[in-house]
Amino acid sequence: MDYKEQELYCEHYIENEKDFRSFARNFMKVVSRHQRKGRLLDIGCAVGFMLEEARTMGFEAKGIELNEKARQIASSKGFEVTGWHIGDPAYKKSAFDVILLNHVLEHISEPNGFMKDISNILKDTGILVIGVPNHASLVVRLYRNRWYGWGIPEHIWHFDRKSLAYLLSRNGFRIKELVQNSQRYNFSKSLRKNSTAILAKIGNMVGSGDQLIAVAEKAWHE
Repeated sequence: MDYKEQELYCEHYIENEKDFRSFARNFMKVVSRHQRKGRLLDIGCAVGFMLEEARTMGFEAKGIELNEKARQIASSKGFEVTGWHIGDPAYKKSAFDVILLNHVLEHISEPNGFMKDISNILKDTGILVIGVPNHASLVVRLYRNRWYGWGIPEHIWHFDRKSLAYLLSRNGFRIKELVQNSQRYNFSKSLRKNSTAILAKIGNMVGSGDQLIAVAEKAWHE
């Protein structure tokens, strides 16, 4: 990623800060139903909004971010943020109580190997919380090939409830909670955007949103 791409990546988060902070609060509410303290690692932490929310809740929060500019911004907020791969020896076995993987998994070329690396650094009593776009939703039926979640070529994989559950199960995890919602769509002066916002709210009510949040634990943990 060149410098200009890094700048655009950061600008996207900064220009939409209100929405990203709202998303982080809602995401961490799901986390708090299962874990309320301990060591937390946010993989793909961007400029640190999720880390800030986690710290407010009492977690010892750390991050991984490959974008150097975003990493600098997150680090300036007092967090330890590295550009290391999770398979790096610097990450000790069973080091974290919570690992967040929010809108990252769809970018990973080898998800099975990636999940094994996550399992190595997650405590046996810990939780993995994954957020991914869900292609089996009402909003996707409206947007079709214009839906943000396709994200080709950056999004290598596309998930629904069944495929996400399969990936987790194959790699030794079981789902404790699965949330399906839509948080991206607000009302505006645009008729099309309002139509999408209405559809998204209906999707939320009937469990057909275009985002999945899965809370998972190691399958052998009782």
